[in-house]
Amino acid sequence: MKRFFLIVTVVLIWSNLLGQNFHEEVTKVFDFFPQEMTREEQKSVLPKLDSFFDLVIKNKETYIEPLREELKRDDNNPYFYFDGGLLLLEISQKKEDLQLVADVFAKSDWRDFGGQVYLERLLIMSLKGANVIDAALHILDDTTFWAYIPQHALTLDYGKGLEFILPRYSPDLYIDKLIAKFNLIPSTSKKLTCLDLFIYANCCEADDFLKSLTDSTQEEEIRNKVAETLKQTSVSRSHNEKKYNELFEKRKKELTRISDEAMYESVGITIKMRKVFKCDKK
Repeated sequence: MKRFFLIVTVVLIWSNLLGQNFHEEVTKVFDFFPQEMTREEQKSVLPKLDSFFDLVIKNKETYIEPLREELKRDDNNPYFYFDGGLLLLEISQKKEDLQLVADVFAKSDWRDFGGQVYLERLLIMSLKGANVIDAALHILDDTTFWAYIPQHALTLDYGKGLEFILPRYSPDLYIDKLIAKFNLIPSTSKKLTCLDLFIYANCCEADDFLKSLTDSTQEEEIRNKVAETLKQTSVSRSHNEKKYNELFEKRKKELTRISDEAMYESVGITIKMRKVFKCDKK
């Protein structure tokens, strides 16, 4: 029994030392901010990043748990949460690690790698089954967000990028969070890019919130846009749950790529969804 406790103690001490050393290594490697660097400066840090990746990948049984713990910390370089997250996905196929990476992406800074990359990574993780809602809504924390999709010459300004992510999930999972984020957006022009998200949510809470934005306390641009939106989408609704679910899955299938075609199809499906959905209010 004493030998057992001795072994456990030694293992715990070794694990703690490894964790401390690994944190020091992470701090030493990720001591830069790509958005503040020139292209040449960014290239100059690639060798040490490659060495770090090689070390972890070749010794994944040793480093996978310390890597997880580093991602869970809140005091690392924002770029580490993105790059370190991708590293974890290189060495693990576990669903819980996929979700961990989706969660920690909300601590990264999209300006370090670009809005297009951020959106595309969110979509990939969503397609694999992760809940990326918090990471997606993190976009609304920075009103300068934009993503350019060169294959389709498509520029997604601020809230527009979320139209490819949030509608993949049940509105129950995000509508309250979306409303809270929307209320914190300081710019009227930026709020306008988010209004369609409430139409895509297609739920009673979203519609009620839109209606609340038509009162006199709101900016005229907001009131006019909401009134126009509600006029176009407030249709005579039935209640066909089976049909609604079929349309939801069809829209979800369309949103497996970020393109103007996908958005066009999504709009048409959303209008059909609104026609077969009715609030269960008493």
